[in-house]
Amino acid sequence: MNFKRTLLLLLVIVPVIAFGQKKTLSHDDYDIWKNLGSTTLTDNGLWVSYEINPQEGDGYLYYYNVKTAGLDSVARGTNASFAPGTEYLVYSIKPEFAVTRQAKKDKKKPDEMPKNDLVIKILPAGETTLVERVKSYQIAAEGEPWMAYLLEKPLPEKKDKEKDGEKEEGEEAPEVGQAATAGTSRARDGASGGRNGNGAEGTELVIANPALSLKYSFKDVTDYKVADNGSVVAILQVKSDTTKIDTYTVSLFDTGKKSEAEIFSGKGNLKSMTLDESGKNIAFLFTTDTSKVKIYSLWLSSGATEAAMAVNSETAGMADGWSVSENGSISFDEDGTFLLFGTAEKPVEQPEDTLLDDEKSRLDVWSWHDQTLQPQQKVSLNRDLKSSYIAMYSIKTGKMLQLTDEELSSVRVPLKGERNIALGSASEKYEMMTSWDASRYADYYIVDLSTGKRTMVFEKAASLVELSPAGKWLLYWSVEGKGWMVKPVGGGEGRSLTGSLEPQFFNELHDSPSEPRPYGTAGWVEGEKYLLVYDRYDIWKIDVTGKENPVNLTNGFGRENNITFRYSPLEGSGGRFRGQSDKIYIGEKETLPLSASHGYTKQSGLWNIKVNRPADPTKVDMGDYAYRSVSKAKDADVMIFQRGTYVDYPELYVSKPDLSGAVKISNTNPQQEEYNWGTVELVEWRSFDGQMLQGLLYKPENFDPEKKYPMVAYFYERSSDGLHNYMAPAPSASTINRTYAVSNGYLVFVPDIPYIIGYPGQSAYNAIVSGTYAMMDQFDFIDPDRLGLDGQSWGGYQIAYLITQTDMYKCAFSGAPVSNMTSAYGGIRWGSGMSRMFQYEETQSRIGGTLWEKPIHYIENSPIFYVPKVNTPVLIMHNDEDGAVPWYQGIEFFVALRRLGKPAWMLSYNNEDHNLVRRPNRKDLSIRKMQFFDHYLMGKPMPYWMENGISQIEKSKGVKGYELIDNQ
Repeated sequence: MNFKRTLLLLLVIVPVIAFGQKKTLSHDDYDIWKNLGSTTLTDNGLWVSYEINPQEGDGYLYYYNVKTAGLDSVARGTNASFAPGTEYLVYSIKPEFAVTRQAKKDKKKPDEMPKNDLVIKILPAGETTLVERVKSYQIAAEGEPWMAYLLEKPLPEKKDKEKDGEKEEGEEAPEVGQAATAGTSRARDGASGGRNGNGAEGTELVIANPALSLKYSFKDVTDYKVADNGSVVAILQVKSDTTKIDTYTVSLFDTGKKSEAEIFSGKGNLKSMTLDESGKNIAFLFTTDTSKVKIYSLWLSSGATEAAMAVNSETAGMADGWSVSENGSISFDEDGTFLLFGTAEKPVEQPEDTLLDDEKSRLDVWSWHDQTLQPQQKVSLNRDLKSSYIAMYSIKTGKMLQLTDEELSSVRVPLKGERNIALGSASEKYEMMTSWDASRYADYYIVDLSTGKRTMVFEKAASLVELSPAGKWLLYWSVEGKGWMVKPVGGGEGRSLTGSLEPQFFNELHDSPSEPRPYGTAGWVEGEKYLLVYDRYDIWKIDVTGKENPVNLTNGFGRENNITFRYSPLEGSGGRFRGQSDKIYIGEKETLPLSASHGYTKQSGLWNIKVNRPADPTKVDMGDYAYRSVSKAKDADVMIFQRGTYVDYPELYVSKPDLSGAVKISNTNPQQEEYNWGTVELVEWRSFDGQMLQGLLYKPENFDPEKKYPMVAYFYERSSDGLHNYMAPAPSASTINRTYAVSNGYLVFVPDIPYIIGYPGQSAYNAIVSGTYAMMDQFDFIDPDRLGLDGQSWGGYQIAYLITQTDMYKCAFSGAPVSNMTSAYGGIRWGSGMSRMFQYEETQSRIGGTLWEKPIHYIENSPIFYVPKVNTPVLIMHNDEDGAVPWYQGIEFFVALRRLGKPAWMLSYNNEDHNLVRRPNRKDLSIRKMQFFDHYLMGKPMPYWMENGISQIEKSKGVKGYELIDNQ
């Protein structure tokens, strides 16, 4: 073969080989990785919507027709809702990311910033209407398909235009759906538009039924509420006159009559407008006070009648010197029979401060009598200043009842189901103990909702206490007996539900000095004779009356097969309190959908069990993947779910409840095919103290067993259950991105760590170092000379400890490490203001005693005392606003290493907390961390910042120091 022909063949072959090679991930690739979320399935099972958004930039809204399998998308669509009966779809369109960014650079005023638009699309394939600059919208949850949307303040100049066949609406735009339609526009008489109590200027509100091409508009609106059943829209309008005192008007728009009725008008300040589910009752707070300090009253309208004052500071039942609190929330119960609101001491205007700043003393007085430390008080100061107590107003009797006060600080009032009694608790007198005792003690009371009478049922209870939905039973966990107990509300002794049963009903893997937590309950069966309770694996059906023996509803199948079963309601979890879903009981003959996870293989799946028939659960699916976001249509046999693995993004599927006919309807990250990804496998070994442990080993997709690879060990506590978790490439908040690392030629080892009380450092050593040796024994492709460590917080502490005990790792990243337990013990968790004592005595640090009881344990587990033994180059990250681990812990470690001439660097991100929040800082950490590992484990040159540091002068000039310094 002649030379020219050989060269020609090489020119042909080389590009083909290069084209066939996959790209390695770079730091520039983070922004293109996307996430699927905001999934919605309509009640009738006909439509699904979801969003796919990049980590930074513009995303898409998708909506899918289950019947026709038609999929459509909208650029920058978000916040989608389907109207009742799915007659139309509503969603917002965000401004382009680049346009918003430029507006920020141009320092546009808030009103001039790009705003969201609103789109109303008639389904299945009808007309689409675009409404520009919309603040918010609400839509009925059921009943007639009515909605309302509030416009932004109009720009000074606005031009009408049409594009892409969509109509754009200005103030004089044609009505929704067609040019000719019924509609009215209502503005209040008076002068200029006013502002509400928060300073928001009123704008135009549109109430619409797009399915019927109806639209009604109202000017000067600052707030609105659409009833759940779509029967009523409440409207709050405000106007200012020449006296600069606002006039507030509350109206109700009846969607059936298509008419508006004013129910209130007054000068002053109005806030917290609340509508009940039916739209029959509306409540709000109002005051005529124009001074800085305002005393509010509670107003109520029932059945569209004129609103009347229901409660003020003179109302019977109001404590002397108290009034309705402007900071309390308002809630109606399910039937609109009562409402809850807040009360507090009347606010008092403070005397004028006549002192100059330099004439004032500045100090905090710490007292041994304080129930909470001064830093805790500072953290909660704003909340405490705005705190209020819960009161109840009966709409039927017109009476007010104070439920909580200084003696009883908390009460859970059921808004659904039986509502004759509530469960109250008081924990203030035990708050000092939370500094060193992880148990959260409280006294519990039954509160009669007709009289307010309180009856103590538990004193200094160290566990959660719950009231059954019908108020028959008190359910509680006995710390002493390590079991579930019930006690009749009407009186009588408590009785154990689980004491006679063989399995443990608390965490079998608990390894800290605190009390173990129970596995929990699945809920009450209707009739309240049975309660479903979890052990580690199975679900028990227990007769709370004691007449029948407990039965293992899952027939022991879970424990026998190492599968954990949990009730996974497909239509929302049970609850009857504020912010929870409708479901109260589990049906007597209901088929329970169960989630399942295998303790050894980490498989997950979906199973079913009958409430009235103890038996082996029926498998729907079980496999080597992870499920999430599983839900079923309320009125149809249609289900959606996400399922994925480490390699496969958890895409969205539509199927029947038995998973038959499952169709994947999303494709979130198609670009992944272009990149060298990775694989993960479950590994196992025996630790130095004889325990069989599991862990995860991540390898590059193009892995070659004949090569030698560097390996980074990352750990926290137990992580192997995350075998099938997808990990998108993303800039790091603190820890190594496993996908980025393996794409760039690293192995990542993630071992599980069990702990022995009193020896957290040695426990970590036993698991991590034994696991590292085991991996090298099992796999020849691990390079023993290129081992690294990575961890944050508790993981960062363990790394700081490990490098004082072994030199087997060539480098280590230690994020926010506790380096000195003796100084950290008496310190403050600045994020909460709490003492750190409880953490060392009873929770994660696991010492199991005070500093003066176990001084040697604190010293032996503190890396700072063994710094001379460190020979491993270490990169520390500890940020100056860390609220979890005090910044000085990283400083102590760094300055000790520096004094002894140990290679060490510390990254301290300004005004950042425990984990990085700002994306530019996350990207910066990702670059520096991988440059650090690349130098020590890949043999690459040091970057400038490692070689020379970055001085404050260089920082002021914007020097990053990423460039590599080749000294060869």
